[in-house]
Amino acid sequence: MLLSEKVAVVTGAGQGIGERLAHSLAANGARVIVNDVNAANADKVAQAIRQQGGDAVAQHSDISTFAGAEEAVQAAVASYGRIDILVNNAGILRDRMSFNMSEEEWDAVIAVCLKGTFACARAAIREMRRIGEGGRIINIASRSGLRGSVGQANYAAAKAGVLGLTRTLCQEVSKYGITVNAVSPRAVTDMTNSIPEDVKKKKDASWAGTSVVRRGTPDQVAPAVVYLASDEAGDITGQVVGIGGDKLSLWSHPKEVAEAFVFGGWTVENMRELFRSSVGAELQSVGNKD
Repeated sequence: MLLSEKVAVVTGAGQGIGERLAHSLAANGARVIVNDVNAANADKVAQAIRQQGGDAVAQHSDISTFAGAEEAVQAAVASYGRIDILVNNAGILRDRMSFNMSEEEWDAVIAVCLKGTFACARAAIREMRRIGEGGRIINIASRSGLRGSVGQANYAAAKAGVLGLTRTLCQEVSKYGITVNAVSPRAVTDMTNSIPEDVKKKKDASWAGTSVVRRGTPDQVAPAVVYLASDEAGDITGQVVGIGGDKLSLWSHPKEVAEAFVFGGWTVENMRELFRSSVGAELQSVGNKD
């Protein structure tokens, strides 16, 4: 029981990846707050965990607001006296090409995926600091935020923001024994089912003819989250771990891949003259990396 006596809050846990994460955390000994704005789904998941011998409480607040995020965290304190683990999983899609995207579609995704992640982390960190025994925050990221994705300007921007948030929070809270990491899953869910088939086929083309399972199931995402939530992972923070199917990966931090210097500084003239022969020479090789 890797997480025995730990208390976890999982947002968006009423279905998909969040549901399986809640089950897996409970199976490994954690007491779980199952948060989802869909009350029926949250109740169903919490009940299923209890029927399997786990300990879970359903909670229905909207974590896209500071008040709702605070309610989710305080549900853990009220039910179990503490919070040790926060999994920021809640997310929505409102896919649309950028030139057709409405303000409502942009705002809705940013509110849940980015603001909600920050709001829950803020509330959890306050309680973890008060308790004084450290903690674990795992943010669910996406390749959309790492690489971009056609038709997902809102979602990609939100998930890219989650990565920046992960790297910032880990620096702010490391002295309190709190780690902050991100997991980028590749799993078939109701959300991915909304992606057009031609887009999915294009993304998977490089793996054609291999025996590797590229897109796994929500259950196959859970081991990375459970491990990062454990005491064994206390020295891992600020990282982005990818998992899906047969593949486990570690994403690099953003870094400069080329640099050039000109005495006296850069001008439009020497930029035109030297860009392609200096840093621009790296564009093709960087662009071709998967």
